[in-house]
Amino acid sequence: MNKIDFINKFVKSYEIEDNRFSCLMIALTDARKITAHFDNHGKFEFNVLETNNTFLSPFSFIGIINYLLFLEMIGEIFKLKTFNNTKTNKKTNNIYKALKQFGNNISEKDIWSIVALRNSLAHNYGLINIPFENIKNIKKREMLTHKFILSNVDNTDLIIYPTNNWKEKDFSDKNDNTSTRISIFKLIDFIESVYLNLKKAIEFNQVELSLDGDLEELKARFTIQN
Repeated sequence: MNKIDFINKFVKSYEIEDNRFSCLMIALTDARKITAHFDNHGKFEFNVLETNNTFLSPFSFIGIINYLLFLEMIGEIFKLKTFNNTKTNKKTNNIYKALKQFGNNISEKDIWSIVALRNSLAHNYGLINIPFENIKNIKKREMLTHKFILSNVDNTDLIIYPTNNWKEKDFSDKNDNTSTRISIFKLIDFIESVYLNLKKAIEFNQVELSLDGDLEELKARFTIQN
């Protein structure tokens, strides 16, 4: 299998070749299962969660984390051939790179809010994000500092910002008016759209690997052999 065919299979198929599986598709399949989205098109369907007369929660943190990790993998593995790297280099956050390249018209503020949500869930399994001490830029710290509310309401914006930003480490503040509200439905739909944009870009030969080790690194780090 040549490189182009391998990459196409990697982003579309659970099994790439005999006993070699795509970690990207494993992550997406698991995220869809946990959040009650059909494997083949990523649309919400609550009844797919029924197993042995019990239900998993489609709003479980673990499902949302899986989607965010999936997004992170896209940013690490792929880049548009036309992407301007003068301001964005390999050290830049991978979710930022994924959304900047494959997210339709998303603002810097929204991008960093999604990065902050990923950090708060992955590091603390919670909904408060405090930036690392080495982030000195005041504007960036503000964009990464959040007290989140996750909403399961579909008919709303992706992100609704508070009238007054939550002040970093003000743990006595329990007011919802200082919380950043993110729609779970809208976030998952948006990440699914990023995935569709990636697939289309690959079909039109607009994407290349962002890995120093190229195809061999992709196989070693992001595929599993059974």
